[in-house]
Amino acid sequence: MLRIHIYLVHISGITMDISTTLCGPCSERHITKPSTHWCLECEEAVCDDCQEHHKVLKATRGHEIIPIDKYKSLPSFITDIQQSCTYHNEKYQQYCVAHALPICFKCIKEHQKCNVIPLDEITNNAKTSGQLQDLETRLMDLLHNIDRIKMDRKVNLVSIEERKELHLVEIQQTRNQIKKRLNKLEKEIIQDLEKKECQCKKNIQTILSSVKEKENLITEYQTNLQSIKQHASDLQTFLVMRDIEIKVLENEQYLQYLVETGKFEPVDLICKVDPGVLSISNSVMNFGSIEIKTTSSNIRLIRAKDKQAQLQVTTKTINDLKLILQKKISTNGKITRGCCMSGNGEYFFTDHSSRKILYVIASDGTFKYNMLLGPSYGFDITFIDENTIAITSGRSNEHIGIDIIDTERRKKIKFINLPDSPYGITCDHDSLFVCVERRGIYQINTADHITSHVIRCNLPGGSFVSVFANKIYYTNWRDHSVVCCDHDGSRVWSFEDTSVLTIPGGITIDNDGNVFVVGQSSSNVAIISNDGKLHREILTDKDGLREPSAIFFDTQTKKLLVANKKETAILYSVT
Repeated sequence: MLRIHIYLVHISGITMDISTTLCGPCSERHITKPSTHWCLECEEAVCDDCQEHHKVLKATRGHEIIPIDKYKSLPSFITDIQQSCTYHNEKYQQYCVAHALPICFKCIKEHQKCNVIPLDEITNNAKTSGQLQDLETRLMDLLHNIDRIKMDRKVNLVSIEERKELHLVEIQQTRNQIKKRLNKLEKEIIQDLEKKECQCKKNIQTILSSVKEKENLITEYQTNLQSIKQHASDLQTFLVMRDIEIKVLENEQYLQYLVETGKFEPVDLICKVDPGVLSISNSVMNFGSIEIKTTSSNIRLIRAKDKQAQLQVTTKTINDLKLILQKKISTNGKITRGCCMSGNGEYFFTDHSSRKILYVIASDGTFKYNMLLGPSYGFDITFIDENTIAITSGRSNEHIGIDIIDTERRKKIKFINLPDSPYGITCDHDSLFVCVERRGIYQINTADHITSHVIRCNLPGGSFVSVFANKIYYTNWRDHSVVCCDHDGSRVWSFEDTSVLTIPGGITIDNDGNVFVVGQSSSNVAIISNDGKLHREILTDKDGLREPSAIFFDTQTKKLLVANKKETAILYSVT
């Protein structure tokens, strides 16, 4: 059975190949001619002669014919699609909407209760239909998303390798520090051991010297006594014995004194190792631990429908938008130019004065820490990911570009040079967009830092930028304008009304595409609809604004942060 099955499949393959290689009408007449074209309606291969007949016959002159090579290049899942009913061997003419199936006229009996329409109504213009265009767009979006995911994962692989090398250095440094400390402690205790040894030896040698002197003296008395016994008279012996007896008593008393004062007690050297040192080998079970930490992904999938939905903002949303005061925050800034919020609710402010400082305020409004930014003056700020921020240098003459800072380690990790002074900056997915004085707006890839010039215009220093749904928005204080452009630099709309907004500064976009802009001279915040046709003044000096310079909208919490030029910022909830 297995052999027969394989044979049939093989024969079937040959038959299919023959049906596309040889002309079908000629084969019916037992004529072997190679095919050159394929009729999509007849589902049959034809030669050049039969193609000419196809074009002139009334029944087939409307059929679509393509070169046979083009047909063979189609994937098998397309060529395998039957265009005739497999049950009745008739062409499909109708379409059952309920079952989403093409049917022939004989099949209609089985679909009497269904919504049946002519097949032409749904197949006409299929190749130019919006559905096909939508499929093409979705396929392009999928490929774009996959490319971004691949790039993101490759960047993650590189960061893991870099982090591993960093940790290896940290481990080695820790080991060297411990070794250095132990070497120092070892040297100290050896020095102490040698000192104590010398002290003990010195004490013993002192006693030995003293006892040796006594020994020599007693030996001399002993010799003298023997001589007296042999040669002295009795009187001489009697008188000398008293003197010797006194000397003997003195020496006996001296030896007794040495005994009683513990001079003969054995001396030993005992080494007691500090418990802290012993714990290194006994209680310390691990050098440390390695953990795998995950953070929120920056990948946001792009879909054409989402882009359209983001742009479908009604005037009601703009008119009904309300701000609820949450808190006032002390920024400590002398000339605040940039502000933003972290995922855990911390507030970041740049002081573009001679201080050149980044201030970080805790979520409860208390001061957390500051960081010197010099030689950069530190103008605008944006988050790249959970622990990384980018800060533009502003009017600095010797440090022109962007500092990338690790907020966890509070350390600069990268500097990106730019051709002129950068001011406003924002991050959109895997790209930074930055206003460069006199040149326009640049786009910088956050993975490889490749820079491209996306909008060419004469921007003054102090311009700000924001990005939403493939649109770039920027402010120009010189002509009091807010401009919306495509990524290719084509202007979509611009807003200029000095009765509403003068010296526009910081700019930010909410989830619905509404544009918030601060007016530094007008001391207010205005909101502009995404099409630039509607606007409202939503905050004024009556709300505590004093030359506001920076603004930030948190899309996750829907909080709006507005920073005054000096000392204070105000947080609102947007509803």
